[in-house]
Amino acid sequence: MNLGQIFKKNKDPDHVFASHLKNIIGFIPKNILIFKKAFTHKSKNIKDKDGLLINYERLEFLGDSILGGIVSDHLFFNYPNFHEGDLTKLRSKIVSRESLNNIGYSLKLYKLIESSHKTESPNDDIHGNLLESLIGAVYVDTGFEICKKFILNKIIDYYINFDTINSSIISYKGTLIEWSQKNKCKILFKTTKDNGLNPNINFSSTLFLDNKQIAKAGEVSKKKAEEKVAKRAYNALKFKFSNE
Repeated sequence: MNLGQIFKKNKDPDHVFASHLKNIIGFIPKNILIFKKAFTHKSKNIKDKDGLLINYERLEFLGDSILGGIVSDHLFFNYPNFHEGDLTKLRSKIVSRESLNNIGYSLKLYKLIESSHKTESPNDDIHGNLLESLIGAVYVDTGFEICKKFILNKIIDYYINFDTINSSIISYKGTLIEWSQKNKCKILFKTTKDNGLNPNINFSSTLFLDNKQIAKAGEVSKKKAEEKVAKRAYNALKFKFSNE
């Protein structure tokens, strides 16, 4: 089954898809198939006439690079007093997985996706992936200048609060480890496989500070479980950080 056949299943799919898309990007796309590819998950297993899989992953790669470049350009010219390290940290916060997931979810990009998996959980990385693939599609369809305007006007200006994000934390795990080293404390993450009934929790992580249990958390991956428990521990220990 090809991409066109998939979308013919719905009544006037091109019109419905383009209408939803226009509400998000602010203009009618020239090549609707580029955007359909941007919202096609590999789980659909759609192939072109040459047998190559059709999905958003290549557009995601392109959009990731373009987003990083445009954010760097914006920060360079708008924050002349920031040193290289400050610019790098701020860019990392803007294009972090959590930030992109929140933006993609807020835009309700999951409503346009063709996928064999459920994609409505706000914690799913697919929201950020779709945002990057959408940026890639806008670039391919319209070129650099319009893509830049889309990123600045529809994403940066609308969703990024620079004062708030500049004081935010990229990684709670990294922050706790850095703090523990500075203060000669022992931080320990004990993370194990979770075979419980909740399909969204595959790993459970417990954080100890100087052998005292501070917090527990479960998530779909080991990395997410440890970041989640680190965030809970940070909030529980916030008084220690505020005294520094």
